Amino acid sequence: MIFANIMQDKEGREKYWSKLFHKYRFVIMTDSSFEEKLSAKLSRLNVIALIGVLVFFCFFSTMLLIAYTPLSEYVPGKSTVEVQKGLIELNIKSDSLKAILLNRSIYIENINKIINGEELVTPDNSEEITNTQTPVSFEKSKEDSLFRLKLEAEDKSSIYKKNKINNNNLMFFTPISGLISDGYNNKTKHFGIDLVAKEKSRVSSVLEGTVVISHWAYETGYVIGVQHKNDYLSFYKHNSVLLKSVGDYVNAGDHIAIIGNSGELSSGPHLHFELWHKGTPVNPENYISF
Repeated sequence: MIFANIMQDKEGREKYWSKLFHKYRFVIMTDSSFEEKLSAKLSRLNVIALIGVLVFFCFFSTMLLIAYTPLSEYVPGKSTVEVQKGLIELNIKSDSLKAILLNRSIYIENINKIINGEELVTPDNSEEITNTQTPVSFEKSKEDSLFRLKLEAEDKSSIYKKNKINNNNLMFFTPISGLISDGYNNKTKHFGIDLVAKEKSRVSSVLEGTVVISHWAYETGYVIGVQHKNDYLSFYKHNSVLLKSVGDYVNAGDHIAIIGNSGELSSGPHLHFELWHKGTPVNPENYISF
């Protein structure tokens, strides 16, 4: 009985494979005359192989159409070209905003350090700073000295002086009438000049602008800072009285403080005046005739 079943299974498999390779004639004839137009001999295996080739060709063609034609936009979950461009633009803008915020945070932090007389912060990665500053030359050229002498000869009594370095035609007002006891020195980090004047002399703003700092610090005493146009920032330290508050708008020559001797670093009544441009200290004597 078992042997008979085995033989039947064997015969069934042989019959199946014989059908798979058995040839069939495929004929195309006309309907009226039954004339043979096309004929081909095909087996079931040939038909299966042909169907597989057609399926693969259709699949491959569909992938090419999706990958290299606008039809990809209609695939569920696939973003459009406009959306991708928008994402790229947003990414570029976010990188720019990140760099701008980093610049502003360092700028504000350095302002506080200037007031307190501390060492300035220098960014570790210069590539993240978009508006890098060119180094300022503190050496006077021959042409600069000749122009200075010519200007002073034309009007020695003038308290104004044009900004020759940046060609902004700004007219700086002298903060106070006095003698320079200590000049600007970048090597010793003395980023301003010390002016000695009469007691209770009033300190004036060198340019029009807005008061951004007006408070007392341990080392520099009563300090007031004014933000001017063209990225100029002026500081007036060691005052005895501050006449303006944060947010006040002042014109060039307006009185903003009274000279004093406040702060731990002060050794006598004087004004410590600093002038900064784009976050970099500059020599006030190159801008103002004292």
